[in-house]
Amino acid sequence: MPRAALALSCLAIFISACRAPLPDKDSPAAQLYARRCDNCHRPYNPKGLTAAMWDLKVKLMEPKMQKAGMPPLTDAERASILAYLERYAGTD
Repeated sequence: MPRAALALSCLAIFISACRAPLPDKDSPAAQLYARRCDNCHRPYNPKGLTAAMWDLKVKLMEPKMQKAGMPPLTDAERASILAYLERYAGTD
């Protein structure tokens, strides 16, 4: 039972992070993140994942972007997006 409660708590936190406005939403990095990710889904609030999780998530999304016919992230775009996500990432 405790595992189910923990899983539900984590899910609730992640869902609320999805709906929260992006931090520093007018910055070039936030706008780039929103523009590149909004083609397929609503951009998630960075605090929904840790910095390490964001690094993995971006790596996992890149092949999906290409499969959807989107141009790949440039090295500069990837670095900017990851720096933004990591700056505002959750801590646990």
